[in-house]
Amino acid sequence: MRCFLQKTSLIIFLFLSIHSLHAQSIPARLDSLYHQISTDPQIRFNGVVLVADRNKIIYQNAAGFSNISSQQKNTIQTRFQLASLSKVFTATAIMQLVEKGAIQLDDPLMKYLPSFPYGGITIRHLLSHVSGLPDFREVYREKSPHALHNSDMIPALVQFGPPASDPGTEWHYSSMGYALLANLIEKISGQSFPEYIQEHICKPAGMLHSYVLSPYMMNPDSLRAINYFSRSSDALTANDSIKLVLESPWQTIVGPGLMVSSAEDLLSFSEALFANKILSARSQAEMYTIVKLKDGNNARLDHAPIYQAVGWGVDIDQSSGQIVSHNGGSMGISTILLRNLKTQQTVIVLENTDNMGILAFGVNAMNILAGKPTREFGPPPGRN
Repeated sequence: MRCFLQKTSLIIFLFLSIHSLHAQSIPARLDSLYHQISTDPQIRFNGVVLVADRNKIIYQNAAGFSNISSQQKNTIQTRFQLASLSKVFTATAIMQLVEKGAIQLDDPLMKYLPSFPYGGITIRHLLSHVSGLPDFREVYREKSPHALHNSDMIPALVQFGPPASDPGTEWHYSSMGYALLANLIEKISGQSFPEYIQEHICKPAGMLHSYVLSPYMMNPDSLRAINYFSRSSDALTANDSIKLVLESPWQTIVGPGLMVSSAEDLLSFSEALFANKILSARSQAEMYTIVKLKDGNNARLDHAPIYQAVGWGVDIDQSSGQIVSHNGGSMGISTILLRNLKTQQTVIVLENTDNMGILAFGVNAMNILAGKPTREFGPPPGRN
């Protein structure tokens, strides 16, 4: 009997020891991955990373400068422009209005914005990039002759011409659609888009240092990273900073971009969703449901192994749980937020450059959390 108890105790001890070693190895593997990426001269990582497991931060780090001129370094508190990662906030706001009964996902946009010329396009179509509407790059091939505002979106679409495809028939990324959703939020709520996001998402989620950026902001934010862009292999300099262009939709139009946040605040956002603080479980289940096209196929991104849901992407491979994500990329901005809905794990990568570090760390951090092998990502296109 004593021998049996000793053997049982030894087995339990070994199991707990192996489990502890495995748990300890994850931060070590994340740190190894981070240093591999942050020292890679092709990637030139310049930003922050954060990995959390059920609201507990298990790894965080930062590299490079938020302001090269002043030699101010990036830290976990640095605030970054999110580019298209901003879209998840717009989608969350829309779902809140649906919850309140103010709108329905399958309502045509024309019901609320009568000057919108295409009656078959619904709110759901806009959220899931299957409206057929063009993207900024297609509408603004040439520089606008005047400073842009969200009120310019419908006239620009009218001038551009009909959608390239019928709504619901194919996936085609459209920031124009999310600009229209911001206009809808303002129309229904009676608040400006920045005011709505602040009151109904940032405050209840505890995002104390996040906001919608306006190019006309009077008070500069000293903790917001300056964006830098260069295709040269040389080190970034202050001269590589992005200059404000009021004729650019990427720098002026809210809804598809212009959200500012820190890694800590984005974790608060992710945890607020896990806890159903800012959106019910039922609404989130609808957001994370893969969109079906009219031919019965799943809507799929054309550049990644990801299906399209309502405001989020969903990994096709769900062997480790349902991973939803959204990234953002623009000149001098590269961001990603990944969330495993089964394990409640969150990975955040924010850069104030447009490098490949968000994929190299973000996707591989999720692989490490799932016990999967990491994969390689090449340098950005055009960089030698």
